[in-house]
Amino acid sequence: MTTTTWLIILLVLSVVANVALTAQLTARRRTRPPLLPSRAVADSPQTLRELESTRLELDQARRAADHATGLVQGRDLELGRVRGLLAQTRAEAADAAGAAEEALSLRKEREELLARLRELEEEVRRRSRERDDAQTQALTRIHELERRLAEAEDSAEEPLGPEPLSPAIPRQLPVGRDTTADSSVDGADLGPVVVRAASARGDRARHDGEHRRDAVLLRFAEEIPAPTLLSAVAAGSPRGRWSQSAADRACRSLATQVGRYGEGLGRALYGPDGDDGALGALLRTALQGVAHSMRLVTRGEGPGGEADDAAIEVALTGLLTRLGDGREREHLAFGVGDGALLRLRDGEWSTVFTPGDSAPHRTLRMPADAARVGWERLTTLPGDVLAVCSPPMAELLLRDDAGPWFAARWAGRQPYLTSFLSEVNVPVRSTGGDRSVVCLWDFGDAREARSATP
Repeated sequence: MTTTTWLIILLVLSVVANVALTAQLTARRRTRPPLLPSRAVADSPQTLRELESTRLELDQARRAADHATGLVQGRDLELGRVRGLLAQTRAEAADAAGAAEEALSLRKEREELLARLRELEEEVRRRSRERDDAQTQALTRIHELERRLAEAEDSAEEPLGPEPLSPAIPRQLPVGRDTTADSSVDGADLGPVVVRAASARGDRARHDGEHRRDAVLLRFAEEIPAPTLLSAVAAGSPRGRWSQSAADRACRSLATQVGRYGEGLGRALYGPDGDDGALGALLRTALQGVAHSMRLVTRGEGPGGEADDAAIEVALTGLLTRLGDGREREHLAFGVGDGALLRLRDGEWSTVFTPGDSAPHRTLRMPADAARVGWERLTTLPGDVLAVCSPPMAELLLRDDAGPWFAARWAGRQPYLTSFLSEVNVPVRSTGGDRSVVCLWDFGDAREARSATP
């Protein structure tokens, strides 16, 4: 119990004791005999004793009255102290109540300030997002205007080549027994992967009236369990009499052979173990099948009725690409000869695969060197562009004066088929060989590819 409670109890006990003592004294006064008895009574010994006893009791009563008076005075003092403590307690309670009300008011004010602060933070975040979006849109618009301005400046300047005529329109048709179209173009938008393929007769062949000797191919490898695209470029030898037919046969036969060994290639490519030994054996077997099919082109043309390999020499470069959305895309590059696979990343061209690296001292060719196929696994990131090239096209893309021109047109967006063919045919001085290329744009997912459509 508190101090105030104990003081109240003591005060009540003092009052009770004082009341009891006062009642006792009053009773004795009523029963006491007269203080001045008659002389006869006073003179008796018994009366004297009673008188003495009465005096003693009177003295005791006086002392008790004095003690009661002291107790009453003490009670009054204690009551004053209790009243003071009660007043102090009431004041402290009033102060505590005021402090509690002030604390509650401060708490409410603090909560209101915190709520307002959260609202301000959300408003700042929203405005920051709006500012970032506006800045991104402005930068995108600036880049688009810069690109259009650059294209306008390029179109206003003199063409790269000496002739202002459209390179996509030849002046004359090719001649020869193995002739084919001057140019060919193909392509498809396959969700996150966009592919364009073109093959054009070189300047030298056009000047001499000869036919195009290259071929390109795009096919789904349906027999491989995972969705896979086959891209191929076959560059025929300028000296080969039947090189164009051989190049076309090499591309078509490669699609047939990949389909024949598709299940094994799928396990070796995408299986959990990734058996490189089995993959190399399957590629050698497939390329040997391609070589056998190529030799049928000149069966009976060579001495003694045998196939003439010199008339059908071809550099063959293939690429197997796994389709579907993904942040890293798997590819398998393979081939025989001096073709090349180039990658465009951050505006720069670089060579990532050359099948001829396996034989640096001489140039390999199909069908004679089919067993010496070179291959390599690689991956691309969203935004990368791969280019499967014939030797003249690879040389053109790697040149300091022409490579940036192609990079500016192909980085980040896929051209229409007609634009792609026209750009492959751009009139720039080169070795004059046929230009053949298959370009693959990796956008990571289909939504990014759709947003990049010109």
